[in-house]
Amino acid sequence: MDSEIRWWFPGFEAGLAALPKEERGTLLRSCAENCLQMGMLDFYRGVHERTGGEIDAFFQALGEMGGLDTEIVQPGKEFWLIFHQCTCSLHTQGYINSCLLCECSRQSVLHILRELWPERSFIVDPEGTILNGAQDCRFHIIEREEA
Repeated sequence: MDSEIRWWFPGFEAGLAALPKEERGTLLRSCAENCLQMGMLDFYRGVHERTGGEIDAFFQALGEMGGLDTEIVQPGKEFWLIFHQCTCSLHTQGYINSCLLCECSRQSVLHILRELWPERSFIVDPEGTILNGAQDCRFHIIEREEA
């Protein structure tokens, strides 16, 4: 990105902070979906295909790759997805360092899960992120129980 646009990001960050949490999620969901279309969604689809669409095998395969870890807490229902670094270009290029950006990552994980298992519903909670001062970004994933 052009360094001349750096002036814009503090305003964007202030605007995010001013939005109610639900509206922030809506905005960042659109950003996450757009970002995933740049290639990462295809990557996750490939892992899904290689593991036969079986969710435990999917998380196990992700955990065997570098840069992230996974934990299967309850087979088929509950998982941890742990990233060892923030890979968001807005952060790595120094544009935004606010933990408000972590909602975009949460929305990315939700979008991937919805794309790969559209018949299922999940809750994704970030429980520590790098931009919040943690060592890594930890996402707790639980399949939502049908009411």
